[in-house]
Amino acid sequence: MRKTLFSVLAICCTAVASATDPVKRPHRPHRCHHAVSAMRLLSTGNSGTGANIDVKYHRFNWRINPDSSRKAIKGSVTTYFETITPDVSSISFDLNKASFNNASLQISYHGSVVQKSFPATGNVNVVTIFLPVVLPKGVLDSVTINYGGSPPAISGAAEGYQKKTWNLTQNYIYSLSESYEDRDWWPCKADMRDKIDSLDIIVNTPSAFKVATQGVLVSSVASGANRIYTYKHRYPIASYLVSVGVARYTEFVRTPVNINGTSVPVIYQLFNRTSYTSQLTALDFCRSELVAFSQKFGDYPFKNEKFGFYEFGFPGGMEHQTHAGMSSSALTSWSTIAHELGHQWFGNKVTCATWNHLWLNEGFASYLEILAAELVPALGQNPVSVRASHKTRARSSTAAAYLSNITSSNTVWTGSNVTSVYDRGCMIVSMLRALAGDQKFFESCTLYLNDLSLTYGSATSDDLRKSFESTMGGADLSGFFNDWVYGTGNAGYTVNWNNAGNRFVMQLQQNRTAGASVAYFRMPVVVRVKNAAGTRDTTIVVYDNGGKLAPVGNGLMGVSTGSNIIAFNLSFTPAVVEFDPLSVTMATGSVLLNPNLSAKPAVSAVSTELVSSDQITVGPNPVKDMIQVSLESKTEGPVTLRLLQANGSPLFTWKQQAKRGMNSIRLNKPGKTAKGVYWLQVTTGTGTQTVKLLIE
Repeated sequence: MRKTLFSVLAICCTAVASATDPVKRPHRPHRCHHAVSAMRLLSTGNSGTGANIDVKYHRFNWRINPDSSRKAIKGSVTTYFETITPDVSSISFDLNKASFNNASLQISYHGSVVQKSFPATGNVNVVTIFLPVVLPKGVLDSVTINYGGSPPAISGAAEGYQKKTWNLTQNYIYSLSESYEDRDWWPCKADMRDKIDSLDIIVNTPSAFKVATQGVLVSSVASGANRIYTYKHRYPIASYLVSVGVARYTEFVRTPVNINGTSVPVIYQLFNRTSYTSQLTALDFCRSELVAFSQKFGDYPFKNEKFGFYEFGFPGGMEHQTHAGMSSSALTSWSTIAHELGHQWFGNKVTCATWNHLWLNEGFASYLEILAAELVPALGQNPVSVRASHKTRARSSTAAAYLSNITSSNTVWTGSNVTSVYDRGCMIVSMLRALAGDQKFFESCTLYLNDLSLTYGSATSDDLRKSFESTMGGADLSGFFNDWVYGTGNAGYTVNWNNAGNRFVMQLQQNRTAGASVAYFRMPVVVRVKNAAGTRDTTIVVYDNGGKLAPVGNGLMGVSTGSNIIAFNLSFTPAVVEFDPLSVTMATGSVLLNPNLSAKPAVSAVSTELVSSDQITVGPNPVKDMIQVSLESKTEGPVTLRLLQANGSPLFTWKQQAKRGMNSIRLNKPGKTAKGVYWLQVTTGTGTQTVKLLIE
């Protein structure tokens, strides 16, 4: 969601079973996430509801009339659940007591009315249902809650279910439940770790209105002066992502998008206006982004249903699953469009397990704004400028990306938290890309999204860390996550550098901003080195692990120097050094040529050197039996590697037809190549480079 708070815009934001048939099994979703993720068992919402059940399905039957004299909702919610503890005699749901504890609240079990109660004090917005039987573990059962009332008004960041007027004449209803306002308009188990497997949404409304919600519209039937809309959603969904919009919508069915052989409908539902040209032009960029994001992160997660946008009353956007809500101004905002689409992967397919980890949703969605600018040139946006804006805002943040106070929407969505989860979160993602390199970054993200314990479920910050560590060969990223996810403040650097011919050496000295909670920020540091004419350049990335530097690239983390000095052999003579020119990290820095800095430092010189130029990267160093050679497109073709003894005499030669990207070449011949120091000579079509190599 792209949130607007207190006038400051912050970058965030088949036939249906009868409701009286509580024993009919719902149609199963495409994927049952409960079958693969033990972490969702025995989970409870923030209020403690639903600890003894696993929610499987909801069937909503609502009457909604925006032209009613008051804002209201009435109807029923039938919930199918499975017991996950023995001896279940009562179950509980989140429901606003002040709005719905009235004469219309009636709960039935197998057709019989049962007792219910709300707490008199404390967290009163919990309804406990007393079952007439004691259920053993593993039983699938259901209850139906009939209710009606007027949901509460907006309270700060708490939206919920609201009635507004478009163009001074047309009433409409919309919902926005993030973070705790699902209970304000329907009875739910508000817990991202227990997603609902599937939904049927049935809305009865005057025939002048149309309904926007999740999933596929399977029927629209006239009933006197009213119309009944039935939608089916067959993917797991968090309760806060359930939504409804009822308005005099004009509908636009766009050309479907082909996602890996599946034709995905694209639908917009917009308020009435004289012209839609600018809105449709901007919204249609989502079609290119659907393809681009699918190529990078795997197929659009809800491709068997639809993607679209509908207009609603919140001043920003909200990533409602398959159908994102957008304010009138957001309809022409390229970044909001990309952001809410990005959420379909990061936030909807995999959702933060608790609101503490909200940055996983918002940081990635913000980063996908940058990625949209990068992958869809027709947007006309400069990804470096977009990223630099996020970096500037991120460095102004005063809160940690991990939220410690998640008591209410008004403690979650504070101004400082918004900057941290959106912009600091975005730059954490950017730094992970710098650490992993492009190939391993997208592999790591895809692993995270498709991990059987996470996919169509929920995740924590540690889950993301483990995905990256797994893809990056077991690299330890705990320090990076501890400092940037849980810490506050920022880092700055002074870079001292020198050279001896083509040999480049740099020394990093880190400083922290006042009030930083971290003693030393462990992070990637990025510099770009150019020759005097500016015709040759290379970007160097190192990992600063508490003042000890290690080369990184292409998903590999080299051996630490044990100091804050590191050296590289380049294919040109360095003359100009720039600190993080593309704004990919959270750090700022100054660069100083220091003639007194030895270009042949004594610190672990062998194990820290890495071949690196604008065309080729070779690592790791030291090596055991496999060397990784990464080539740019212009160096595709034959690559010759010669292994020389320390005195320069040749031992072995390997020739391989290499391609752009990563190439794995086995070097060590068991029993023939002893451990020790060697020279590795790499010859491509652009020339020969030599690096000192340690074989373990």
